[in-house]
Amino acid sequence: MKKIFAFFAAIALLVSCAKRDHEATITYRVYYPGNTVTRTYTMDSTDEPSYILDSDRGSNYLYVSDGRFFGKSPKLEDTSAPIEIVSFRVRKK
Repeated sequence: MKKIFAFFAAIALLVSCAKRDHEATITYRVYYPGNTVTRTYTMDSTDEPSYILDSDRGSNYLYVSDGRFFGKSPKLEDTSAPIEIVSFRVRKK
């Protein structure tokens, strides 16, 4: 049990030490009935930020990943309205 805990602690330490030398900015639109909303989200990231636009049974999701974690995080949108990605820019600090 202690070996497993030590392994996960070491992984967490390595992940937390990742250099965040990039800035990622995503601009997207949500098309609500009768109203369109444009939003922008900016975050510090490693050199491999990405986004995931996904859909499941009538729900649309937008996630942004800073490249450090496996999986999807954080969730920016969770809606039944259509989502359009306007731009996704990554710049070095």
